[in-house]
Amino acid sequence: MRRTSWLLLIPLLAGCGLLAHGPDIRRYEVAGSAMEPTLNAGQRVTVRLTKAGTYEPARGDIVVFRAPDSWGAGGPDATLIKRVVAVGGDTVACCDPSGRIDLNGTPLDEPYVAENSPLEMPSVADCGSRRFDPVKVAPEQLFLVGDNRLVSVDSRCHGPVPVAAVIGVIDR
Repeated sequence: MRRTSWLLLIPLLAGCGLLAHGPDIRRYEVAGSAMEPTLNAGQRVTVRLTKAGTYEPARGDIVVFRAPDSWGAGGPDATLIKRVVAVGGDTVACCDPSGRIDLNGTPLDEPYVAENSPLEMPSVADCGSRRFDPVKVAPEQLFLVGDNRLVSVDSRCHGPVPVAAVIGVIDR
């Protein structure tokens, strides 16, 4: 039986305050496997916080975000982490003849993908299949996926996420 992973993040607490290196930095502990091998369960990550309206999305960023209610990720305070694959104005689909994600007509080279999903699976509802129809990402939206596609639950089945949902960017 295949397991899926939301890759929730746990803020690290110290007394009454968050462990931080300044007002714009927060530390989290990764609590899942959806971003392996880039980020592993139990690993602590530093997140550069974004102020409302200041995050300028970039493909390849690893972001912490509040999951939209439609994702069913555990309530309104669920924080997840995924990689930005497409930004507003992009068209993303899977797959090209080699099984790679196609971004604006160009196959992506994704050396960070650990264990890709099969091309075909009976249930797309749980992000099992790697294959998805073209998605035109609307302005102020992001198409987010996990690096461990075999277990990641992400934009492949739940659709794009508003840029405004981004809490911060992982410093790597």
